[in-house]
Amino acid sequence: MKLIFTVITTLSLSVSAQPQPLTHTSLLNNNPNTTITHFAFGACWKPNRSQGHWKQIIKNRPQFWLWLGDNIYANTSNEMEMKKKYQELADQPGYLKLVKTIPVIATWDDHDYGGNDIGCEYPAREMSQRTFLDFFNEPTGSPRRQHPGIYTSYSFGKAEKLVQLILLDTRYFRSSLKKRSGKPPYRRMGNWLPDASPKKTMLGEPQWKWLEAELKKPARFRIIATSIQFSAPFNGYETWANFPRERQRMVDLIIQTKAEGVVFLSGDIHSSEFCLDESEGCYPLLDHTSSSLNVPLGAASTHRRLGPAYGGANFGVVSIDWDQADPTITFATKDAKNETRIEHTIPHSRLTFSPDNLTSSKDTNHFDGTWQTFYGPLQISKDKENRWSLRSDQRSAELRLEKNQLVGTWKSHKENGGDGSCTFSLTRDGRFLKGSYSYGDLPQQLDWAGWKPE
Repeated sequence: MKLIFTVITTLSLSVSAQPQPLTHTSLLNNNPNTTITHFAFGACWKPNRSQGHWKQIIKNRPQFWLWLGDNIYANTSNEMEMKKKYQELADQPGYLKLVKTIPVIATWDDHDYGGNDIGCEYPAREMSQRTFLDFFNEPTGSPRRQHPGIYTSYSFGKAEKLVQLILLDTRYFRSSLKKRSGKPPYRRMGNWLPDASPKKTMLGEPQWKWLEAELKKPARFRIIATSIQFSAPFNGYETWANFPRERQRMVDLIIQTKAEGVVFLSGDIHSSEFCLDESEGCYPLLDHTSSSLNVPLGAASTHRRLGPAYGGANFGVVSIDWDQADPTITFATKDAKNETRIEHTIPHSRLTFSPDNLTSSKDTNHFDGTWQTFYGPLQISKDKENRWSLRSDQRSAELRLEKNQLVGTWKSHKENGGDGSCTFSLTRDGRFLKGSYSYGDLPQQLDWAGWKPE
């Protein structure tokens, strides 16, 4: 069924001699006669890189395109400079064709909001919000023009096919981050530290109250778009883990409102992966990260990862199959040639507060076997005396079972390769291995994720 949308008058940005006009079509916030079956999303775009992805996105015939942030790299508090950056996007022939083909909706991240890793301390956030909403042709009567911040929501379909799409604003209200003094313990970690202060916020009280009301609304699937990763563990870069109290508040809110069907979409990291949070009392919360459209930085590795990652240029596609007794939602990462690189499907029954989703369905014997990892195959085995060990091409370890986790000390097979501690646990369904390790006496802040081939 076709989407219902409102066509907004042409936006003309007087920032160059002959700017190209651009008119986005804007979705209604409530679309009861539209059943969502598939849409595409992405993040992190620059004008001086390949633009071939627009053609590939259109080939998927998505019902709409969702921007997840860093839609431009403005990094400025100057309004004219910001408009020039938006004009660079408007001038792209591939993007113009996409805009003429399907509706476009958006949230932002730091670089299109104002500056790298910045939050509420950004001095020109009102200007930035106005420029953002003008560029994306947000209707004049939209709630986004009535309140600080660009958070909003959309609903599609009716009854058992009702989908709620929530776009968060993780910039306008977000408190400043806590900076590490000195270098991080590991080179691949960032310079931010977790900040558990009750005074720090990710969303701000107005947005939290709004989100609570949204989660109380009926929906079969609830897709929460957050520009930065929600389910990824702390890694020194921007994630929800930088504010652990706020991250837990999100989980608690999902539990409190009994909001079933929640999944997350995120961008920011310039690679793509699936991460999983299994907080106590809540069903597993999947986070599909797709980034970047044309500025790839290689595959990251996080111990909540589900399966492999993809480090090339990419965009995401979300599909819902309603033609089953237990509807499924599928998340796919596609490369610049439209090839599917990673994919994960979840039935709706796995996104409920059923007791089966809140506890582990596998015992510790499920550790036994060969796991694929970021570092190659990993063999975990138990001998006749119930002693556990692991072997890989690069490392080996003797392990012991403690509270359903395997812990021990690994050693490198290379001369002067080092050693350190490691810990492994299973996801509740037993399909994935969550591992972390360290070097020497440093904390276990490196990741050793594993998955068993299907």
